[in-house]
Amino acid sequence: MNIESLKEKYLKLTKICAETDYADKKSVRKNNSAVNEMYKIVELISENDNGIEIQKFAELLTVKENRTNLWVATHMLEKLNVDNKTEQQALKILKKVASGNGTDAIGYKSWLNNYKLKNRTK
Repeated sequence: MNIESLKEKYLKLTKICAETDYADKKSVRKNNSAVNEMYKIVELISENDNGIEIQKFAELLTVKENRTNLWVATHMLEKLNVDNKTEQQALKILKKVASGNGTDAIGYKSWLNNYKLKNRTK
């Protein structure tokens, strides 16, 4: 699959996640499957470690619909070798969520703390 096809598939998967009804077990299973597929896409991009593909995928950081930018920021920082500009763009997205209220904010505060600790040792 080429990078544009992978991006298209990733967008469809974020839509599934955005539509999850956590009161419905079938919907939650569908969400979990979609997240696993997103990780597989990022793994494929990671295996190639192609800077051009990574930058093409990073274009999704601008897509706010279905919280795509949040998913992409998280997955890129976890799995891909990104340049400093892309890293800062992704961190800005995550920090904005972490500065809010609710469970997402708590989760991303913790995620960012762990990210800082991991990247201090590099």
